[in-house]
Amino acid sequence: MSELPDMNELTLEQCYALLELSPGASIVEVDAAYSKKALEKIQQGAKQEKALLKVAYEQIKAHLYETAQSEPRSFADQIVEFLERLNPEPFHVKVQAETLQIFFKTNLKQDYGNFIYQHLRTLELPEIKTIVIYGMRSSKLVIWKKQFTIGTVSQEDCDPYSFKNRYVLLLAFPVAICSAILFQSLGFTKLLLFPLQLWVHEVGHATVAWFSGRRALPLPFGWTNVLLDRSLFVYFGMLLLLGLLFWAGWKEKKRSTMLFTVICAIVQFVMTWIQTADQFEMWLAFGGVGGEFYLSALMIAGFYFQLPNYWRWDFWRYPLMIVGANTLWGTFSMWQDIQKGTRSIPWGSLLLGEEVGDMNTLSEAYNWSDTTIITTYNTLGNVCFIALISLYIFFLIKHRRWIVERITNKPL
Repeated sequence: MSELPDMNELTLEQCYALLELSPGASIVEVDAAYSKKALEKIQQGAKQEKALLKVAYEQIKAHLYETAQSEPRSFADQIVEFLERLNPEPFHVKVQAETLQIFFKTNLKQDYGNFIYQHLRTLELPEIKTIVIYGMRSSKLVIWKKQFTIGTVSQEDCDPYSFKNRYVLLLAFPVAICSAILFQSLGFTKLLLFPLQLWVHEVGHATVAWFSGRRALPLPFGWTNVLLDRSLFVYFGMLLLLGLLFWAGWKEKKRSTMLFTVICAIVQFVMTWIQTADQFEMWLAFGGVGGEFYLSALMIAGFYFQLPNYWRWDFWRYPLMIVGANTLWGTFSMWQDIQKGTRSIPWGSLLLGEEVGDMNTLSEAYNWSDTTIITTYNTLGNVCFIALISLYIFFLIKHRRWIVERITNKPL
């Protein structure tokens, strides 16, 4: 066995030799080498050699910190400096090729991985392309794993059907509304899209009936068959569907789905058991044009919310967004023109002529004045647009860091 050098007279070269490192090793490599060699000495019971390793490690580390004051920091040094400030500190850090792996022995949630990533992105890491962060229950049991790619578009941002695709989330609403404005200004496309608007109108009547516990069948040619008597089959059938949707949302922890189903169940109860038959018929007449507003707004808003797996609509939200945007803008612009006096209230109906229609029913049976009709529908349209714009602004704020990074091409 060779004689050990005096720990008080160790040169820097001897320190590197003890850790089997070259003088150009980074702090990360020094830490890893010391941890490995110290563990070997502990297993061998070589306490003196371990003490010598510690002295060598501390001397190298002190040297590196001194030189760091006058030399530009390497990406590895920046990483170490940042990680040493964390609580809890990672128990293992590994740099391999262009990948940085960080291991935490902790029960922290996955959000901590996002926190680490956002701060690491502020460092200059030209050699790192991928950051993988692990939450470990033990040295071999992974609780969670978060992987991030630096400088490239993420996989989710490349998937048009992903609800986390930020390009889609930020472009869908303005593109859909601008397209709707264009299509509604052209006679041919407006005529082509009219059957879809008519379908939404009839479903608007049907939803009032269904939520009021009545049987209804919306037909695509401008008519909805409605039975005026309450039906327990309709009421409990809808309640069952809402219950299944709530259960699926609860199982997958989708709070927006759960909240939506609770609101629908409350509205269904009120409309079925509390409102009178006379009120039902009034809202049934109102629900045609009303549905063109609120159903369209729901189609657009729903684009941003992922339903539970059994109710997935990754693809179908696109055509519904198109239908919703065109119907909403077509109806909104029409009632704006009516309020300005450039168009008249749409009296009558497609099949029964000018004497019988939703507006006629509201005016003649329920004494709604022309001003009340115009003001009510315009107010509903304004509320729908304000709600949609507010939702869109919410997503802008939520992804503001990402937006600024794309505009400035610099991480925040």
